[in-house]
Amino acid sequence: MSDLLKKTRDVIRKKYPSFEYTVFNETPVTPLAKPLHECKLALLTTGGLHLKTDTPFDTKHLEGDCSYRMLPNDLKHEDIMVTHESYDHKFINKDLNCVFPIDRMREYVQEGKIKSLSEEHYSFMGHIYVTGPLLENSGKVGKRLKELGVDIAFLTPT
Repeated sequence: MSDLLKKTRDVIRKKYPSFEYTVFNETPVTPLAKPLHECKLALLTTGGLHLKTDTPFDTKHLEGDCSYRMLPNDLKHEDIMVTHESYDHKFINKDLNCVFPIDRMREYVQEGKIKSLSEEHYSFMGHIYVTGPLLENSGKVGKRLKELGVDIAFLTPT
């Protein structure tokens, strides 16, 4: 275990003593079955983004809000807000693409680098200390993305 991982665990254990860590020594990888220019892509973020018309994430939930919000592909920057207290929003407020690179991905579609974008993208909260519900909800989102024919999920962690 790296010194950085040990230090991180020590800091978090002081604030959240009951937090259970999951350490993955191997990351499951699904090789891409077709060229990128034939793929449909969905964006995922842990930035706590949601539509202004949606219920905000619960930032007062001590163990973290494990819910998620769907973000439609046709959204505009002004449709989005951030409800997350664990990082500075100044860069996102200037350019949403810092955490949700929707404009860059739209450009890649126009350039033919990606075939298409999913009709739906998803946002979760980061800073979660009880992960069971998060794993359950991420499975639901993964199933939905498969139903939509998504080939690639591009995650932007915060």
